[in-house]
Amino acid sequence: MKQDHATLLLNEAARLLPEMLALLGKLCSVDSGTGNVPGNRRVVELLRPLLDRLGAEVEEIPVPQLGSHLVARLRPKDPKGKMLLAAHLDTVFPDGSAAAHPFRIEGDWAWGLGVGDCKSGVLISLFAALILKEQGLLPPWELTYVFNCDEETGSESGRALFEREAKGADFALVFEGGREEEGEVRFVTARRGVILGDLRITGKEAHAGADYLSGRSAILEMAHQIIRLYSFNDMERQIYYNVAPVAGGRPNGVVAGDATAQFCIAGLPTAESFLEAEANLKTLPGSVTVDGCTVDVSWRTLFPAMERIEGSDRLFACVANAAAALGMNPVETWDPCATDAAWISSFGVPAIDALSALEMEIHTMNEHVFIPSIRQRTALAALTILSVAEGFPA
Repeated sequence: MKQDHATLLLNEAARLLPEMLALLGKLCSVDSGTGNVPGNRRVVELLRPLLDRLGAEVEEIPVPQLGSHLVARLRPKDPKGKMLLAAHLDTVFPDGSAAAHPFRIEGDWAWGLGVGDCKSGVLISLFAALILKEQGLLPPWELTYVFNCDEETGSESGRALFEREAKGADFALVFEGGREEEGEVRFVTARRGVILGDLRITGKEAHAGADYLSGRSAILEMAHQIIRLYSFNDMERQIYYNVAPVAGGRPNGVVAGDATAQFCIAGLPTAESFLEAEANLKTLPGSVTVDGCTVDVSWRTLFPAMERIEGSDRLFACVANAAAALGMNPVETWDPCATDAAWISSFGVPAIDALSALEMEIHTMNEHVFIPSIRQRTALAALTILSVAEGFPA
């Protein structure tokens, strides 16, 4: 990686930083929690001028009750390959939160809801390409941006879009929040997956005093089922079962005829571990303790595991090369949390994540990012595009 490119890109990122912060402030002033259709519309409109400057081909994919996914392509004639660049437009915050917690800058930190997850990632990925375009450095590759609007709820509609765009893609760069620890910049090549599920117990109501013995307590059976779920915890492999919330029954003078609970299985490291978890869940209906109760269990994959696949090592080497040229100390790591990188990887595309700015207190009302890292990661994204274009395909 040419050192003169690194210096140039850092200088250009510094030049554009005020513009980036201004646009970041506008994005963070919009409530865009998953399902906020007007907020999603406003975010898309704020990004349109930047996409026009890039000369991108823009496609909006409307989704009822969510808004629109956004796909933008920079496509040269006869591209030598296809890069995916991914981030998401939605946040976890309810309506009214943006006004109650307005964007602000204090010293080297920018505060705002969604500032780290994932609005700075959207801008870093786009401004990186803008710098390359303005400097005549865009490689002869197709850059396909996928900004979905339902990542925070597991990308139930977005996953189909990732599957579509994964076809023909050589690799993916994912712009979730950055990781730094003890002077090392950590890039994520593996993430753990998550299953969400529901338990429903049907029993038989009866008067708790006059007819207690004829009742079949769904609450009691739920208690046994919860203990069974927790018994599947695998502390050594860091696979955790958790149940919440739990509800059921009517007045306390009536034996409960029904009970419901939701559960989460987090930390699933591989596709095989998903099969193990599903096998555990399938045992629950046949493991009834309270005679006369029935157990129904259902589940879905929130995110699959992001596994290192063929090409992951080569992709990390390219990113590490770019990071080192910028004076960073790059380290490959895994992360227990799930993102859309997992969906992309599940479709056979090597992906690397945590390419955005250094973020703190994600998903809280105190979410903030380190402003110098916005400049650094914008230059890194630009240099990474050049590096992986040289390193792919084999």
